[in-house]
Amino acid sequence: MKKNMIQAGVVALLTGMLLPPVATAADDLCESKAANVREQLAHAQAQGNQHREEGLQRALDAIDDNCTNESVLNDATDEVKESLAEVQERQAEFEEALNEGEEDDIEKRRVKLEEATLELERHTEELNTLQQQISE
Repeated sequence: MKKNMIQAGVVALLTGMLLPPVATAADDLCESKAANVREQLAHAQAQGNQHREEGLQRALDAIDDNCTNESVLNDATDEVKESLAEVQERQAEFEEALNEGEEDDIEKRRVKLEEATLELERHTEELNTLQQQISE
Protein backbone atom coordinates (compact mmCIF):
# COMPACT_ATOMS: atom_id res chain seq x y z
CA MET A 1 0.00 0.00 0.00
CA LYS A 2 2.80 2.42 0.90
CA LYS A 3 4.56 1.50 -2.35
CA ASN A 4 1.44 2.47 -4.36
CA MET A 5 1.17 5.77 -2.49
CA ILE A 6 4.84 6.53 -3.13
CA GLN A 7 4.45 5.64 -6.82
CA ALA A 8 1.38 7.87 -7.02
CA GLY A 9 3.34 10.69 -5.38
CA VAL A 10 6.23 10.27 -7.82
CA VAL A 11 3.82 10.24 -10.79
CA ALA A 12 2.12 13.38 -9.47
CA LEU A 13 5.49 15.07 -8.98
CA LEU A 14 6.68 14.14 -12.46
CA THR A 15 3.39 15.19 -14.01
CA GLY A 16 3.69 18.53 -12.25
CA MET A 17 7.19 18.91 -13.64
CA LEU A 18 6.12 18.06 -17.19
CA LEU A 19 2.97 20.17 -17.41
CA PRO A 20 4.53 23.63 -16.96
CA PRO A 21 6.67 23.34 -20.14
CA VAL A 22 3.56 22.40 -22.13
CA ALA A 23 1.71 25.39 -20.71
CA THR A 24 4.72 27.57 -21.45
CA ALA A 25 4.75 26.35 -25.05
CA ALA A 26 1.09 27.34 -25.37
CA ASP A 27 1.85 30.71 -23.87
CA ASP A 28 4.83 31.14 -26.19
CA LEU A 29 2.79 30.63 -29.37
CA CYS A 30 0.03 32.93 -28.22
CA GLU A 31 2.46 35.51 -26.85
CA SER A 32 4.31 35.55 -30.16
CA LYS A 33 1.04 36.10 -31.99
CA ALA A 34 0.02 38.84 -29.53
CA ALA A 35 3.43 40.52 -29.83
CA ASN A 36 3.00 40.72 -33.60
CA VAL A 37 -0.40 42.37 -33.19
CA ARG A 38 0.98 44.76 -30.53
CA GLU A 39 3.70 45.81 -32.96
CA GLN A 40 1.12 46.50 -35.67
CA LEU A 41 -1.02 48.34 -33.11
CA ALA A 42 1.88 50.60 -32.13
CA HIS A 43 2.48 51.37 -35.80
CA ALA A 44 -1.20 52.19 -36.35
CA GLN A 45 -1.15 54.47 -33.30
CA ALA A 46 1.98 56.22 -34.56
CA GLN A 47 0.29 56.75 -37.92
CA GLY A 48 -2.92 57.99 -36.30
CA ASN A 49 -4.94 55.28 -38.04
CA GLN A 50 -7.88 55.02 -35.64
CA HIS A 51 -9.85 52.47 -37.70
CA ARG A 52 -6.89 50.07 -37.95
CA GLU A 53 -6.07 50.65 -34.29
CA GLU A 54 -9.58 49.61 -33.23
CA GLY A 55 -9.45 46.48 -35.39
CA LEU A 56 -6.05 45.49 -34.03
CA GLN A 57 -7.22 46.05 -30.45
CA ARG A 58 -10.16 43.70 -31.09
CA ALA A 59 -7.73 41.14 -32.53
CA LEU A 60 -5.47 41.47 -29.49
CA ASP A 61 -8.43 41.04 -27.14
CA ALA A 62 -9.48 37.91 -29.04
CA ILE A 63 -5.97 36.48 -28.76
CA ASP A 64 -5.91 37.19 -25.02
CA ASP A 65 -9.33 35.57 -24.56
CA ASN A 66 -9.20 32.58 -26.92
CA CYS A 67 -5.66 31.70 -27.99
CA THR A 68 -4.45 28.11 -27.61
CA ASN A 69 -1.71 26.03 -29.23
CA GLU A 70 -4.40 24.18 -31.13
CA SER A 71 -6.01 27.35 -32.49
CA VAL A 72 -2.65 28.76 -33.62
CA LEU A 73 -1.78 25.48 -35.35
CA ASN A 74 -5.24 25.24 -36.91
CA ASP A 75 -4.91 28.76 -38.30
CA ALA A 76 -1.48 27.95 -39.73
CA THR A 77 -2.77 24.69 -41.22
CA ASP A 78 -5.70 26.54 -42.81
CA GLU A 79 -3.26 29.02 -44.39
CA VAL A 80 -1.26 26.14 -45.86
CA LYS A 81 -4.43 24.53 -47.25
CA GLU A 82 -5.58 27.82 -48.78
CA SER A 83 -2.16 28.42 -50.31
CA LEU A 84 -2.11 24.91 -51.74
CA ALA A 85 -5.52 25.46 -53.33
CA GLU A 86 -4.23 28.73 -54.79
CA VAL A 87 -1.18 26.96 -56.26
CA GLN A 88 -3.41 24.29 -57.80
CA GLU A 89 -5.66 26.95 -59.33
CA ARG A 90 -2.68 28.90 -60.69
CA GLN A 91 -1.17 25.69 -62.08
CA ALA A 92 -4.40 24.95 -63.98
CA GLU A 93 -4.49 28.51 -65.35
CA PHE A 94 -0.84 28.24 -66.41
CA GLU A 95 -1.46 24.94 -68.20
CA GLU A 96 -4.47 26.45 -69.95
CA ALA A 97 -2.34 29.39 -71.11
CA LEU A 98 0.30 26.97 -72.39
CA ASN A 99 -2.35 25.15 -74.42
CA GLU A 100 -3.58 28.42 -75.91
CA GLY A 101 -0.02 29.45 -76.76
CA GLU A 102 -0.21 33.22 -76.17
CA GLU A 103 3.21 34.30 -74.88
CA ASP A 104 1.98 37.29 -72.83
CA ASP A 105 -0.68 35.21 -71.11
CA ILE A 106 1.79 32.35 -70.48
CA GLU A 107 4.25 34.75 -68.81
CA LYS A 108 1.56 36.37 -66.64
CA ARG A 109 0.29 32.98 -65.51
CA ARG A 110 3.83 31.73 -64.82
CA VAL A 111 4.54 34.74 -62.60
CA LYS A 112 1.27 34.25 -60.68
CA LEU A 113 2.08 30.56 -60.21
CA GLU A 114 5.53 31.42 -58.86
CA GLU A 115 4.06 33.95 -56.43
CA ALA A 116 1.49 31.44 -55.18
CA THR A 117 4.20 28.78 -54.79
CA LEU A 118 6.37 31.15 -52.74
CA GLU A 119 3.41 31.94 -50.50
CA LEU A 120 2.76 28.22 -50.01
CA GLU A 121 6.40 27.70 -49.06
CA ARG A 122 6.26 30.60 -46.58
CA HIS A 123 3.08 29.29 -44.94
CA THR A 124 4.51 25.77 -44.77
CA GLU A 125 7.68 27.08 -43.10
CA GLU A 126 5.58 29.01 -40.57
CA LEU A 127 3.57 25.87 -39.75
CA ASN A 128 6.74 23.80 -39.37
CA THR A 129 8.25 26.45 -37.07
CA LEU A 130 5.13 26.44 -34.87
CA GLN A 131 5.17 22.64 -34.67
CA GLN A 132 8.83 22.72 -33.66
CA GLN A 133 8.15 25.29 -30.96
CA ILE A 134 5.50 23.04 -29.45
CA SER A 135 7.72 19.96 -29.51
CA GLU A 136 10.61 21.72 -27.74
